[in-house]
Amino acid sequence: MKDRKNYLILYVILTVGHALSANVYGQSPQIIIQKHPEYKETSYTILTDDSRKISLTTYQTEINRGILRLRSNSDLAFAEQIDLFSRILGNVFERENIEEIHTLFIGRLLNAFGDNNTQMSERLALSAYTSSVWDSAGGKPVSGHENLAVKDIANKARIFSELGEIFARHGLVIKVSGAEKVLIAQPDRTPFGDSLKSKGIEKISHVRSK
Repeated sequence: MKDRKNYLILYVILTVGHALSANVYGQSPQIIIQKHPEYKETSYTILTDDSRKISLTTYQTEINRGILRLRSNSDLAFAEQIDLFSRILGNVFERENIEEIHTLFIGRLLNAFGDNNTQMSERLALSAYTSSVWDSAGGKPVSGHENLAVKDIANKARIFSELGEIFARHGLVIKVSGAEKVLIAQPDRTPFGDSLKSKGIEKISHVRSK
């Protein structure tokens, strides 16, 4: 059996909760708002200097109402994208009913902010490595399903801390409410293997009992 290590969630659903009433919006750069009546969607998009996009989509269908969908293919640094995300979100909340928003869907965690920003995935890996609910040598939860274990690890470690701070400015709190298709690999086979190595995590010895 090969040594394995949890390193990312393929899909993450963040639940948005209303904590208090607030109305804080910063100055926004140019945000392109496009309504798509054929799909009953509205997209709020910022074009970055590399002609790539960071966007939030809202939905007007009953089944998807209240969901925000994040998409980014930008190469900008994580901190810069977080700032632009904050500006887009403020614009969304100026035009949409904040009381209806209940979910932020970010899709594949590893690429949530483009292919070059793996911070949240690495935080998840580091947190799993030290978590009492994750068997790092076996590459699986100590008990129960991996989706539930990873959800709990992600919430305890607050791997989404920057997003949490942004939503808090609008009187909202977030947490991971769902994870699907957890991918597991040895530390040195993750996209951020060199970073894990610099923190003293290379391979995990797996000892088989006789």
